[in-house]
Formats: sequence, structure tokens, C-alpha cells
Amino acid sequence: MNNIHLLDLIQGASGALDYVNSTVTGHHRRVGAGAAAIGGAMGLEGRDAADLVTAALLHDIGAFSLDLRLDGLDFEADHGDHARAGFRLLSVHPMLSRVAPLVLHHHTPWHRLPPLSDPGPGQADTPAAALLANIINLADRVDVLDQVGTRRVVRERIRQIISHNAGTVFAREAAEAFLDLSAGSEFWDKLSGDWTHVREAVDLPMADDLISHDQLLPFSRFFALIIDFRSRHTATHSLGVAETSARLAALAGMPPESQDRLRLAGNLHDIGKLAVPVTLLDKPGPLTQEEFEAVRLHAAASESILRSVPGLDDIADWASQHHERPDGSGYPHGLKRDALSLGSRIVGVCDVFTAITEDRPYRPGMTPDQSARVLRDMVGQGSLDADLVALLLDNHAEVAEARREAQARAHVEFERYRSLRVDGAAHAA
Repeated sequence: MNNIHLLDLIQGASGALDYVNSTVTGHHRRVGAGAAAIGGAMGLEGRDAADLVTAALLHDIGAFSLDLRLDGLDFEADHGDHARAGFRLLSVHPMLSRVAPLVLHHHTPWHRLPPLSDPGPGQADTPAAALLANIINLADRVDVLDQVGTRRVVRERIRQIISHNAGTVFAREAAEAFLDLSAGSEFWDKLSGDWTHVREAVDLPMADDLISHDQLLPFSRFFALIIDFRSRHTATHSLGVAETSARLAALAGMPPESQDRLRLAGNLHDIGKLAVPVTLLDKPGPLTQEEFEAVRLHAAASESILRSVPGLDDIADWASQHHERPDGSGYPHGLKRDALSLGSRIVGVCDVFTAITEDRPYRPGMTPDQSARVLRDMVGQGSLDADLVALLLDNHAEVAEARREAQARAHVEFERYRSLRVDGAAHAA
């Protein structure tokens, strides 16, 4: 498997935030570009510059798992919930923990910033961390304000606001760098230009950093937890689909690398549900036709998000096609069996198997006999691959145990995350 560019993966995750709330479309890449430009003007380079861009692209990641609006023009408003949630999510990730303090404090005014002199293991050091967090705060406020009103008038007003708050809300050094950059049109043109990748707008210190296949799996697990945590009904679903897909792939004779990539696809198969309101995911009663169509959009959203990351084409197919059906009645493209790869058909079977056998808050999982009847009925209707269902049922105990173990681990993570959020809420910045 080819290595993946770390920046592509981070921007793919950042772009997924656009699906949580359409009012912030492009916001995170613009903040990333703005922060990178300001940091560059201040002479930041190396690890500090890379940390700045990473944290800026992911600064609202805590809102993935919270039902929050990602807006707010008031510098003094309390944005602590999603900042604390983001800090805790990033703190447990081996490659992202060092930028967790930057995300935690991306709404903290400069004069209220703690010294950040005792970062956790592997986290960004001070004094740079406080300054980096404040640069993100500045770039974030600039972009939010820049989306309102007539550009020429608003941009001059933005400069006045930043200047007025220099030394208090914003570090004077960062404010002065912004004021120098924003005096001409080039800075604003970069932020509003017709580009899709942040590297097209600014030079980045991390543009060529690669991550290996072994490092990609923790990334996918990380996002699986974020996706599942949005809904109390499916708090461990993605991890169950991932493990059963890998196990069924092994039983089908696929090589170990393909098994691992199916585990990645299972972890990410519902990433498009970031586009679905939590109220629909958690609705206790049946969905209306309009609501059902809104939920169906998640498959196409998964495809779009994953295809934005070069090197994930097969994973994008397998993940986004889990609702396609062999008879062509599925979505998003109505593909028939001969157009579906083995990997896509495996994830489709394992998504159904996991959904019907896992416990949900509103009902227990099906017994082996009950689930076997459902799977066979779906084969008879042309909705699932007959050979794969037969293989799964021949090895039901093994596949079911893999699902239970994976979801038990995910449940521990879910409870840990919930307790951290409650604890963090009691210690608001």
C-alpha cells in the first residue's frame, strides 16, 4: 500500500467538518491557510509551523461529537464545550496529542491564556504553544467576520477590531503580523481563492510528511469513535463493522493487507453521517420519507470525504457502497452485484450483521437464529451476497465473537470519553 500524505488525511478530516454544519463550509481550511500565513510572517518554522497548521485545520474537531453550532461572533462567548471535547479527543491520539493544547485554547483570549508550561507527554511545548493557540484564535475570528457583509467595508473593520484587541484578546506579535499581511489584497485573495487544498494557498512545512499503513489504522479508529459517539444508538457500531469485515475477509481468503484495509473501510463507512442531524440519528420513532432521504445522503457524503484523500480510493469504494445491493436496489448509485467488488459486498453484509446483532438502547441484539433468518431473507430478496452470507453463517460463532470483543473495547472508550467530558465541563477555561 502506498503511504498517505499526513496533510491530505488531516485536511480530509477537516473538510468533513463542513458536513456537520453548512454555515462553516470551507471555514477550517481557510483558518488553516490564514494561520499558516500569519505564522510564516512571524518566522515560525519546523515543528511549530506544522503544529500550527494541524491544529488550525482541526480546531473544531470537538464539535464532531457534540450537537453544537459552529459559529459565534462574540469574542467573550463561551466556546469551551467543543474546545474541551476536541482536546480530549486529540489527547489520546498518538500522532495528534501534541496539538491538543492548541485546540483546547483556540478561543481563549491572550490575556487569559495559562502559561501552558506543563503539557502532557508528547504535547506541544511552551512558550510556543500559547502563541500558536492564539494565532488560531485570530485566524478563526478573521474568517468568521469575513463571511459577513460587504467585503471591502468588512475587511477594514476586521483590521480595526484586531488592532483594538492587540495585546489583550490577541498576542501583539500575531496581531501586528496580521495587520501587515492584510494591508494588501494578496492575503485576502488567498483566503477567498478558488482552491480546495490548503497547500494551494500557502507554503506548508509538513506538505511531504507521510504516514504508514500501520499509522493509518489508529487514524481510522479515531474517526470511527468520533462518528459513533454522535449517536447514543450506535455508540460502537463502526468498530463492530470493521472487525467483522476483517474477519469475513480472512474467511474469504483475502490477503492480510486487504483484511487491514477492510478494517479501515469498516471504521470509516459511516463518516458521512456527520452530514446527518443528530436528531434524526436518535429519533425514537419511524422516519418520514423526507427524513429517510436525508439519512440516505450519508453514503454519498462518505464517498466524497474519503475520495478527497489521495490513496484511499479502494477504501472509499468499500466504505461508501455498504448500502448498495446485489439486485441494484441500493444507494447511492444503484450498483448491481457485478459492479460491486468483494470488499464492498463484505462491508455491506457486515454492516447488516452488526446492526441486527448488536445491542441498542431501545432493543437487544438478535439471537443467532433470528439474525440468520434475517440474513437469509435478505439474500432471497437480492439485498445481500448469497456466498458471503453463507460463509458468515457457517462461521457465525467466530464472527460474532469478533464483533462482541471489538464493541466491548469501543464501549470502554465511549464511557471513558463521556466521563472525561463531564469532568472537563467542571473545569471550564
